[in-house]
Amino acid sequence: MPVITISRQIGSLGTEIAERLCKYFNCKCMDKESLEEAFKEYGIPKEKVERFDEKMPGFWDLFKTDKARYLHFMKEAIFKFARDGNGILLGRGGQILLAGLPGVLRVRIIAPLEIRKKSLVKRFDYDDAHAEKLILHTDYERAGFHKFFFGENQENPDLYDLVLNTAFFNVNTAAKLIKDIAETDEFKAAQNETIRRIEDLCLENEVKTAVIFKEKILVQFLEVMADNGVVVLRGIVDNTEDLERCEKIAAELQGVKSVKNEIYYSPITVAYGLHY
Repeated sequence: MPVITISRQIGSLGTEIAERLCKYFNCKCMDKESLEEAFKEYGIPKEKVERFDEKMPGFWDLFKTDKARYLHFMKEAIFKFARDGNGILLGRGGQILLAGLPGVLRVRIIAPLEIRKKSLVKRFDYDDAHAEKLILHTDYERAGFHKFFFGENQENPDLYDLVLNTAFFNVNTAAKLIKDIAETDEFKAAQNETIRRIEDLCLENEVKTAVIFKEKILVQFLEVMADNGVVVLRGIVDNTEDLERCEKIAAELQGVKSVKNEIYYSPITVAYGLHY
């Protein structure tokens, strides 16, 4: 099966549709809980995950390096999940992080406000006023999350291959429709290319992890591009030793076939923080 990303409005039944798809395909779903487990392995505490997860960060977060660290390891977890499991990515900007990959089906689930309110009233035993307040708050938080981390409007239809309005589809019908599209010849034919590209995305992120977070080398504007195991490094360092170290670190990673080092040395003071 291809990878499927599910972006959803709260109360639109998007989570229930994702769960039904997991049963159809007998696959896993990466959601908030599974992402928290992945972050544990990267040494990111739960409270920091809670601060950023599909939320509009606070004013002072704009000036902290936690954003770069959170986004980097979120990418790593999502790329590895897509590479190793093939399954459902629920929220977390998956439709943006995996954009452009031919074997990824990006779905948006929406519903009118009144239907969303009824869904929350039924699910949580809220009254109408409480349900509407939660909907407006969650919409604001998720919009802020996408703008803060990706500079994107999550309502932009260009981010999706399919938008479903559950005013007209129940969970079973919507999930079956998505399943039928995912099983078309067009998506099946793209799977090998998708897997190869996701492997390159994983490799790009692993190089950044090794250089920035493990070896703690300060590289301004670090870019890593991988194509079938051939890695290109770009950026700026303020000493020649770090320039050589970056190339050596990348070359030693599993899956790297060769490294083209286009990082250049400039005798300037590197700014504080993470630089990529």
